[in-house]
Amino acid sequence: MAKRIDFYTISLHNGEQAVNYPIRDFLETIGNRMGDATVVREIGEKWIRAFPYSYSSSRQQFVIPFGKLKDKNKPYWLNDENHLEEIPASLYDINSLGFDQEYNVMVFTTNREGPSVRDVEDYLNTFIPSHTGLFVRIDPIRYNTGIEKVRNAELVKKVTLYLDLGRSLNDFYLNELEYNTPRPLAEAFRAFTEAAKDTGDSKVLSLTLGLGKNGKREDTLNLESLLYLLEHINIGAEFVKEIEVNYKEGREDKIDKAKLKESNLLLSYPCSGVGSQVSPEDLLNNINNAVADKVMIITRHNREYFANMQQYNANGFNIVETWNSIE
Repeated sequence: MAKRIDFYTISLHNGEQAVNYPIRDFLETIGNRMGDATVVREIGEKWIRAFPYSYSSSRQQFVIPFGKLKDKNKPYWLNDENHLEEIPASLYDINSLGFDQEYNVMVFTTNREGPSVRDVEDYLNTFIPSHTGLFVRIDPIRYNTGIEKVRNAELVKKVTLYLDLGRSLNDFYLNELEYNTPRPLAEAFRAFTEAAKDTGDSKVLSLTLGLGKNGKREDTLNLESLLYLLEHINIGAEFVKEIEVNYKEGREDKIDKAKLKESNLLLSYPCSGVGSQVSPEDLLNNINNAVADKVMIITRHNREYFANMQQYNANGFNIVETWNSIE
């Protein structure tokens, strides 16, 4: 469990929209306070603190370790008098946040005993003055495993949509179709569905696009058009009961079936390193390969996530430094 890292977006928000204030600037302002007690904060009856940052050689990536104070069930040691006693020092369970500047993406380790993503989000928000109206928001990057199977397929033989015509079709697409993009397949599905809803008696529509009886072994649907359709349909909407795609990974493989309705997973990467957990050093050593491995999914996610970013016109802000400490 702990030997993987998960992907997130991290940004400053005003209401529901991200603002263009650089999150790196904000994080590094906190990093400059590592020498004093202002980095120790009480979050939901847990004491959380950040530790000194570490940077890649290019300084395009950096890692922030976050610790949760271990105030119960502390380990023992043999003291100078050869007696067992609780270790007389502050001990922390650690999770680390990594940030890649080029792709504007965050990764996070998965130690169950360390601070959670929500703990870190709450911790960072204690540094933002309330008058700014801003807050840090960390959102998971999820991807549809079924669509990724289709994306990596060599041949796609058939796609079937099962639609509940008793539900509203207003949110048929996730967003407006892109201008200047060929989209006859997407438009045809929408038009056919609306016509069936208006004129049909059935409550459920099964709509299949295939190669027909005369389709040859090596024939395939147009993958680019099909992916455009699947990525723009609001798969999570109630009117979509299921979407099934019959595909072949390779020309000699058997036909497999991908179901898209309930196949969203948190984007993650298996992390190498020494020990049972991903240390801050391990994370820094792995972050470049992790981002490179998932760069297409990250790029598609960020393009949509930051599409309507707000301008932040103020000249920055001073972080909140007055806080309780454990001293």
